[in-house]
Amino acid sequence: MRITVAYNLRPDTSEETAELLSKEDIDRITSVISSLKHTVTPVEVSGKPNAVIERLLASEPDLIFNLAEGTIGSSREAFYPRIYEQLNIPFTGGNASLLHMNLDKHLAKTVLASRGIRVPRGIHISQEHYELPADLRFPWMIKPNSEGSSKGISQNSVVENIGQAKKVIADLLKRYPQGLVVEEFIPGKELSVPFLESFPGKLLEIVEHTFDLKKLGVKYNIYDYDMKQGGDSARAVNIVCPADLSPEQAATVYQMARQVFEVMPCPDMGRVDIRLHENGDPYFIELNPLPSLHPAASLMAAARTRNLDPKDLYKLIIRSAARRYNLQIRPTKRGSAKFAISQSPRPTAREVGIRIGRFRPGVHNAITDVKGVKVGHSNIIALNLQIPGTAEKGVACTGVTAVLPGGQTFNKRVMAGGFILNGVGEMSGLTQVLELGWLETPILLTNSHSVGTVHSGVIQHMSKIVPGLGLHTDVILPLVGEADDSFLNDVRVGINGAKSAVAAIEAARSGPVEQGSVGGGTGMMSYDFAGGIGTSSRVLEIEEGIFTVGVLVMSNLGRIDNLTIAGKVVGKDLEPQFRHFEKRTKSDGSIIVVIATDVPLLSSQLNRIAKRAALGLGRTGSIAASTSGEIVVAFSTANRTSRPSLQKGKFLNLKCISDAHINPVYEATIEATEEAVLNAIFCSNGMTGRSDRFCPALPVDLVLESLKKGVEINESHQ
Repeated sequence: MRITVAYNLRPDTSEETAELLSKEDIDRITSVISSLKHTVTPVEVSGKPNAVIERLLASEPDLIFNLAEGTIGSSREAFYPRIYEQLNIPFTGGNASLLHMNLDKHLAKTVLASRGIRVPRGIHISQEHYELPADLRFPWMIKPNSEGSSKGISQNSVVENIGQAKKVIADLLKRYPQGLVVEEFIPGKELSVPFLESFPGKLLEIVEHTFDLKKLGVKYNIYDYDMKQGGDSARAVNIVCPADLSPEQAATVYQMARQVFEVMPCPDMGRVDIRLHENGDPYFIELNPLPSLHPAASLMAAARTRNLDPKDLYKLIIRSAARRYNLQIRPTKRGSAKFAISQSPRPTAREVGIRIGRFRPGVHNAITDVKGVKVGHSNIIALNLQIPGTAEKGVACTGVTAVLPGGQTFNKRVMAGGFILNGVGEMSGLTQVLELGWLETPILLTNSHSVGTVHSGVIQHMSKIVPGLGLHTDVILPLVGEADDSFLNDVRVGINGAKSAVAAIEAARSGPVEQGSVGGGTGMMSYDFAGGIGTSSRVLEIEEGIFTVGVLVMSNLGRIDNLTIAGKVVGKDLEPQFRHFEKRTKSDGSIIVVIATDVPLLSSQLNRIAKRAALGLGRTGSIAASTSGEIVVAFSTANRTSRPSLQKGKFLNLKCISDAHINPVYEATIEATEEAVLNAIFCSNGMTGRSDRFCPALPVDLVLESLKKGVEINESHQ
């Protein structure tokens, strides 16, 4: 689209112009929007209205990205949306009425109080109406009525007696003659709740500003002008996101924020400021329908906590406005769009200090620690894809993961086994593995509707390396496991085909394995958090040598309430803060577990080992729900044998561990399975999918905080 960025340039560093944007601000914002493949024109909208209108029309916008705060009068923010409306040009953010009402702080509080929302008791005073209240309890908070960016607010703004109040009021009325708000000061926490209309649940993390009062040498924690503008006192202020609140406190704050946005809906974005009283009661302070997009602002801090980078954030704002005006965002070439949350690497569970079990992991803590085993991924993340047989466009966030046992598996098959804990799922070719005890193809993992096309891709690949496949040799039955990613991925697109399967196989490598929302797990979710592919390994040292057990999962199971990490049900602590997220309800998900080892084993032993993976799943909170599919395949690279047509003699020489000494292999499998599931969600940055659904990343800091609390012990004997 052609997007015009409308702004007022800050001419100096005075307090009067604090709400306006610097050239650096404009350059940063236009650069991000341009990176989204839009044609961007920045337009300075200060000055005479006729000239402003000419500049806007000359830019020929499809959409105006409104950042204009205005420069004159108490209705200055509303001035520009009124122009856009009269010119019939779509724009981001609130309309003129919303911006006018909320720049008038006393008016906004009066309206919200009439709807039952708690606000501080206070009055509006001006030079014409100057009568100090007799019934307000000290301390008072005194501030300009129609200003933003904390203009006019200092540590002197909280007063404890009439004498102090008169002095502050006299000073402020000289500078801000449009009037002041005088209200009871609310002791407690300074909080903000940012809002994104296109974000699932709309409300982001609660942001808290904390203050080192001793360092500041002050009594009251208020976010004043000097702090907000980066002055000397800013060093004594910390932005905490998510806020340090109990689940009950967070629920109370979110409830008020939702009530405010219901009374005063903010198109595209907004921010509500709340003071949480020491007694636990929240008080509405201010609603900002034109919140700051500065990197240090509350909205940006909350976005980062949700793993939204600036491109993701601006994309959501533009998408919201485009939907409101029924605008068509320029189609993007198939497969070229960045529709996922940015995938910078995230630490595994072990890398943040969580230790699972007693055995040590291999070098890469991955299934590829088993010599010869390789893993490859192919990803498809795209939007505006034609849905066959319809006029609709869909979103794809899916892919394929390939696990190769190593070597020429067709002619040198490996011993294999499997187990089905709950059968509402599919792995093609598994019945042959269970019957014959051999594996002769790569193992592919993908979404439910792609099993057939991925199956065809494996055959295409195998036909190239095995000439005459199915003519001079037996046919093959590839192993293709699936899970349902339709909550995020529009499976109707049908884009995940044979080429994706071949690409994953050809990309397979030994060494480190990419984890999280990648490959077949791109659109998967586990315990209501994003993340599909996870892996882990364990090293066994016994008299006969050093052996490795590796596990890779495509995890798509569970509910947040059940998430268990290192024996602690952390989901119970996380659930209140993620209650507002949209979650899948049509299915319980599934998981595919692939176990590899170089321990010499028979197929019957591998069947038993596969069963132990279920114990690892249970440790993470899985209940193998009614509509979930838990399917496990296991193989050993130690016993390889030629196809019958290539065998010499009638007997096979196989080596296997004694059942009397197999328990450590069971234990290693359980540990590696548990850690692989955790890594699937620890390593994901979150994922955006169809219908603007968003699956969040696991909040690692909250997990660690929950683990530090330990396990609750109920001493009641009832």
